[in-house]
Amino acid sequence: MRKSTGSKAPGVIPSAPMKKHVSLILVDMGGVLALHSDISLEQSLLRDFGIEQHESFCELDPTLPLLLQEHSKNSIDEKEMWRRFTERTHIEVPPFHGSLWAKYFNPTLDTAMENLLQELKRKGYRIVCATNTEPAHYAYHLKHNQYALFHHVYASCEIGHAKPEYAFFSHILLQESVSAEQAFFIDDNLDNCKAAAEVGITAHQYLGVENLRLALIDMGIL
Repeated sequence: MRKSTGSKAPGVIPSAPMKKHVSLILVDMGGVLALHSDISLEQSLLRDFGIEQHESFCELDPTLPLLLQEHSKNSIDEKEMWRRFTERTHIEVPPFHGSLWAKYFNPTLDTAMENLLQELKRKGYRIVCATNTEPAHYAYHLKHNQYALFHHVYASCEIGHAKPEYAFFSHILLQESVSAEQAFFIDDNLDNCKAAAEVGITAHQYLGVENLRLALIDMGIL
């Protein structure tokens, strides 16, 4: 493994000091491997609800992301989530058979990112998925075998913790029996990256495959 040049890798949010012996790589799903945007999903649902002036749930009500996070941790089921949604917004949610949250969810995987992760696996790194996801989305990924390249999946709806909670990261480190200094985290959300760094994990805010590759090369991981 090539030693770091000492310069800050592009996009990397380091803990202190920068690690030299990474063995575990934590990878977000939506926005990194899965080509999916929660904002576009929320926009489609808002149009179903007759809301044209807002593009996301956060625009509609700044407390709604916390409600969604509770559902992503499986603290409340989807029926209860929509009940509270209506309670807070006074918007009636139209009846829908099955999961309304899954109605517009049909992501594909980014082939270039898949190839990069496979390259890392061939080099001997353990690659795990570290994702905030609701039960309906988790079920979709499982059904379509979209978690197949990971050695293990840590989904918020399964472990009861969600990013950017510190407990999310400490749970994974404990289960994997590694120190924070041995882990590298990839996520498109800056707040999640900052939370991982505060735990002691070096984090990379994902801006694209080539930017990530440069960061991995700079750190000596590739």
